[in-house]
Amino acid sequence: MSNVTLVLMFLFVVLWLYCAISIFSSEFKSPKAKVFWVVGIIFVPFLAFFYLFMKKNLLK
Repeated sequence: MSNVTLVLMFLFVVLWLYCAISIFSSEFKSPKAKVFWVVGIIFVPFLAFFYLFMKKNLLK
């Protein structure tokens, strides 16, 4: 694998970890939303990108 691929994979893993930690440590307006995002980013990791844009509307 090329260096560019490794860097992109590393950045995605860092983004995914940031979103996972943010979801687990934040207080959501709705408990159902928190469950959705936890399950979502575990099974569909690309939802982490959407979480970054939706975060301000979801949290208290």
